[in-house]
Amino acid sequence: MHNLNKYLSACIDSIEEGLITIDRTGQIKICNDRACQFFGIDPRIGPGHTAGKINPADIVILADNCLGADDGNLTPQNLGIIGVNPSHIRPGIGIIAIGSYNTGAPANYKISSEENGVVHLEKTIDNIPISAAIDYNNKNLVIKVQEQQYNFFYSIAAGHLVILDAKTLNIKFYQCKGYTARRESIKSILSGNTYTRKGPGAPMPKLFNKPVQEIFPDSEIIDQLISDAKGISKETADKETIVNGIPIRCSIVKVKQQNLIIGATLIFKDVTEIKTLLKQRDQALASKEYLEEELKRKRIQTNALKEIIGESDCLKQTINLAMKASDTNSNVLLLGESGTGKNLFAEAIHKASTRRKGPFVYINCSSIPENLIESELFGYEKGAFTGALASGKIGKFALAHHGTIFLDEIGELSINLQANLLHFLQNKSFTRVGGLEQINVDVRVIAATNKDLEKSIENNEFREDLYYRINVMAITIPPLRDRKDDIKPLVEHLLPKICRKLSKKVKNIDQDAINILKSYHWRGNVRELENVLERAINLASGSTIFIKDLPKDVIENLKEPVCDNIVEVMHAGPVKETLRQVEKQLLLKALELSKGSRKEAMELLQLKKTNFYGKLKEHGINTSETETIS
Repeated sequence: MHNLNKYLSACIDSIEEGLITIDRTGQIKICNDRACQFFGIDPRIGPGHTAGKINPADIVILADNCLGADDGNLTPQNLGIIGVNPSHIRPGIGIIAIGSYNTGAPANYKISSEENGVVHLEKTIDNIPISAAIDYNNKNLVIKVQEQQYNFFYSIAAGHLVILDAKTLNIKFYQCKGYTARRESIKSILSGNTYTRKGPGAPMPKLFNKPVQEIFPDSEIIDQLISDAKGISKETADKETIVNGIPIRCSIVKVKQQNLIIGATLIFKDVTEIKTLLKQRDQALASKEYLEEELKRKRIQTNALKEIIGESDCLKQTINLAMKASDTNSNVLLLGESGTGKNLFAEAIHKASTRRKGPFVYINCSSIPENLIESELFGYEKGAFTGALASGKIGKFALAHHGTIFLDEIGELSINLQANLLHFLQNKSFTRVGGLEQINVDVRVIAATNKDLEKSIENNEFREDLYYRINVMAITIPPLRDRKDDIKPLVEHLLPKICRKLSKKVKNIDQDAINILKSYHWRGNVRELENVLERAINLASGSTIFIKDLPKDVIENLKEPVCDNIVEVMHAGPVKETLRQVEKQLLLKALELSKGSRKEAMELLQLKKTNFYGKLKEHGINTSETETIS
């Protein structure tokens, strides 16, 4: 504190609040230790490192809880210089990474979109353990090199960085509070800019008579301080604001001499701890309501998706995507073969969304004549064309207001109608056929197709700009042949529904018949399965469906034979003898596949030991045993 005696200087430095005084020209006259520490001007922080800049092959360890928020506007592309693949990263996520600078070697990294828990990453380089972590619960970014730990506590967002020398692996840079003021954000350092010395021996910069904006750049509160010093604005009292990503409560008072304004003083206090406590209190108060709302939302989603039956991993992944789609208002494009259940997914997404109380309007773009589809979608005014209703007609988009419209087979739309649809998606408005007035509606669009739209774009059959409008969230529904594990639960789900429709009392399906269904190619997917089951129910003579009840084309066009000569066996004689022959063929095939091992054959057929040996004896199979059954 220049021009002040040592007692006054010590007194000002002992004040808990930060204190900055400037004159009318904006030059610093007082800046106490607390202000220097808070704004990162005091370099005497941490164990210390010399001034310098990052060099190729230096080891970079970073922890950033919100990419692009308070790290110098860091982008995914900036992280490519340390070996992070930018295509995997998006702004706003948390990321921890350990990589080498400008070598092209891939980095070790993890990303996170969570707001609680701990994300942790470890790596050992030349026997030196290195780790980085984001502790969301304690709002702490932690980087550790051997036993030296560098913490960076944040309130909202922060970027933490440590650099090791490529040759010695000694610490050559560490991040600490005030990096914005020092122009040492992650982006700045990774861009090759120099950094200043830190540590106990680092010299304090000379602040007296320095322009305050030179020392404290890009700060709203510093701009206010300058205005007050010039007498332009009113004094500020107990204002809450954010500086360097940290919440403060501050006041600005004008410095007067003989009623003349000669400057202004900023007095501020870090309220991070208070803010954290208040946030924890609010979270505690809201947690019950939040959990109840989450539980309600999950129940709604589960109930909406209950008609989508299956246990396979690929279907579970598709259902998970549908759940995520239901949480947004973005357009959805459902892709998949005919009969996979695209309409079922569309309605489920609507029922699970916040629009569930609004209408769900279905329109099949391929079933309406081209000269009528525009009036079906957008409606028409009275007298718009010959044969039009005198009262006019409301279109599907207007009917779907505050709800969802499902455009099935969107690939069949003509180029002209695609242009109209694109206009609607861009402006959320349309004009009725024969009308002039723009009609605004709030509609979410879900589209579906079994076509390859990218190929249609190449053939000039589908607009590329429309494709990108509808393809915000793409969900590909897997064909039935790729999810064999779903055949049995689907059959068990469909059987009672079809029986109720047909007034039949078929309750079961034989396992051998299930095996046949699992081996079929299912070009028509679930729709074809329903048709096959309906036929089998009509042919079944009792309460169980057997192989004999299945359509001939299903048996003769198996993707994978259940056993050799199955078709010939099926036509060999009466049902009882046919089943005996099928059973014998299955036993022989299992022994062949297991190379004579009866233990493996028994496991393949899922038969118990006594039952298995009984069937071998019944069919006179005496193949030599190659492995003892325990």
